[in-house]
Amino acid sequence: MQSAAFHRFVADHLEEDLHRLLLGSQKYPGIEVPTAVAHIKALHKIRQKIPAWYHPELELPVALSLEQASSQATASYKAKLFNGERMADLTGGLGVDCFFLSQSFSKVDYVEQQEVLSQAAHHNFTLLGANNIEVHCTSAEVFLQESQEHFDLIYIDPARRDSHQNKVFRLSDCQPNVVELREQLLEKADRVLIKAAPMLDITEALRQLKTVSQVWILSVDNECKEVLLLLEKEPIALDEVPIHAIPLSMDVPPFIFTKKEEANTPIQYAVPEHYLLEPEVSILKAGAFRSFAFRYGLSKLHPDSHLYTAPAPISGIPARQFSIEAVLKYDLKSISEWLSNRKANVSTRNFPDNPEQIKKKLRIKDGGDLYLFATTLMDGSKRLILCKKC
Repeated sequence: MQSAAFHRFVADHLEEDLHRLLLGSQKYPGIEVPTAVAHIKALHKIRQKIPAWYHPELELPVALSLEQASSQATASYKAKLFNGERMADLTGGLGVDCFFLSQSFSKVDYVEQQEVLSQAAHHNFTLLGANNIEVHCTSAEVFLQESQEHFDLIYIDPARRDSHQNKVFRLSDCQPNVVELREQLLEKADRVLIKAAPMLDITEALRQLKTVSQVWILSVDNECKEVLLLLEKEPIALDEVPIHAIPLSMDVPPFIFTKKEEANTPIQYAVPEHYLLEPEVSILKAGAFRSFAFRYGLSKLHPDSHLYTAPAPISGIPARQFSIEAVLKYDLKSISEWLSNRKANVSTRNFPDNPEQIKKKLRIKDGGDLYLFATTLMDGSKRLILCKKC
């Protein structure tokens, strides 16, 4: 834990030039200026990621824990989903999720096996006024064995790195192993909320966990951040589990569907009309390709392209929308007639070349207000769709 003098120094220099501060470190005897500068940099990240936590006296002992912590947007969303008397967070980490979830429960148990993190969390919870959280420095497995309590909700965010610090995505490869702990978790709680990697294979996870009742996919600024799985005691048919695609940065309603609905939904294909639509990433991660098109009256360009077209723009849709300027062949001559400044924002969907290869072949650079989608159309032809963002 840092001293009061250290925290005063941090508070006094939050907005200063940090490089200059390092160069003048000899002017501050008794202060580990490099450590303070690292702390200030971490607080700058906190201000962007978790503004409710922005406080100079915050303890941030492990850089990786801040990188892996939930954002305020995703943590606040989870807190709105549940409420009750008692809840436990079995993988507390920095404590961000636990802090926000504690606002929906009377009493909360925070569990973390790393002592430096549990001490920091205790300090931060007190600093931020979260007085209904009890801190336990132990493992999730030991806590489950020793606790005599029954919880309305258990929250668990398994570590997604193996013993060699390589990233893993399968639930059975993470620690703690929620697949093995499944029965113990459901003995202790009515509901278990599992936070998983954005790369998770959702269908495989549903098979492994057997009694998942709901899935949420949370995205921020068109980046998939979290996959949440709610585990309950009673099984639901895997293809009838509601899947919620939640684009938190867009003012649109949640997109909720089931795999059964997706499989049974008719789809129509068409050549590009006046507008091109690219679904928000949570829709794509959820796999709502057919149901998305059907619900908004869209046509798909190709079964594997995941781009859609419509005769007019559509309000309240979780997608980027573009007005189509031209549909071009994939060659230098075709594009030269349209890009006099040799600039475009290039992306690909179901196309053999990647954006860098396309830019090199077409001799263009990133930038400008035009968007170039390289994709495959319904007849199998490879085309460039030149657009302007709506």
